[in-house]
Amino acid sequence: MKISAYLSEFSLGEVFRFLEQGHKTGCLSIKTIDNHNHLSGLLLPPSQEHYLFFRYGQIVAATTTLNHQGLCQLIEQRGLLHPLTIQRIMSRYPANVPLGVFLKSQGIMDAHQIQLLFKQQVLTPIPYLFALKEGYFHFDAHHPLPFAEMTGLSASPQAITLAGLRLLRDWTPLMDKLPLADSTMVSLVSEPPSVQLGRVEWQVWEHINGMTTIQEIAQRLNLDILEVQKICFRFVVMGMVEEVVNIAPVAATHPCPTEMVEETTNDVATPLSSSFLNGLVSFLKNKTGLPSLQSSQ
Repeated sequence: MKISAYLSEFSLGEVFRFLEQGHKTGCLSIKTIDNHNHLSGLLLPPSQEHYLFFRYGQIVAATTTLNHQGLCQLIEQRGLLHPLTIQRIMSRYPANVPLGVFLKSQGIMDAHQIQLLFKQQVLTPIPYLFALKEGYFHFDAHHPLPFAEMTGLSASPQAITLAGLRLLRDWTPLMDKLPLADSTMVSLVSEPPSVQLGRVEWQVWEHINGMTTIQEIAQRLNLDILEVQKICFRFVVMGMVEEVVNIAPVAATHPCPTEMVEETTNDVATPLSSSFLNGLVSFLKNKTGLPSLQSSQ
């Protein structure tokens, strides 16, 4: 199975949910289109392809190349092993098991180090993918899993996304995607997903009713508006809620009839002559067939 589409057609959150709920296995490649997007200088440079590997709906690895060298380079960059040591290890690596499992079984790395590698490889870069303005994704269910890029750990896309956005320090690339302060949020699910929410996230979730704005939620919970916006953005990505933008009514450019009446009644009354009144009645009678004053009494 192969699926291809633009991120403007399907959000990355929707793609993640499809792959997770469908228990898909394969490679999801995401290619940026905008050469001048604001990811420049961050973890993910522009015009680069990113590869996320799924096994039964769980993410097992993430790389920016297909040369099977990403995890080894990460180990070297973190100073966990000397380059010569890595070369000797790879010369006897069987290549049919996750590299992290092999390193742990040989006593070369412990569980804590493997977890740190998985966090750096998968958890850290994924949140920035949600900042892509333009992109193209392709899922190939027949792409073989790259065991040399795998730590042996896995996590659900929703859990990785939620954890990554919680840990995100620089929200600059995502600021224009946050829901507006005067928007309301509408729940799309009766219950939150199995991913565990934090205490403040639960408080915000309980105030989402389709009528209360983000600003009002922040006031009720005594929270910073930006913090509530970030939490609601996480909910949007996870498919829990959607934003309803409140459009302010356009101000009237002409006074309404009641205002005109009030203005008229507030003016000083000018006496009208009996001849003017009789002439007005005669005019109306001729135009609309209005009965005479005498017959109407």
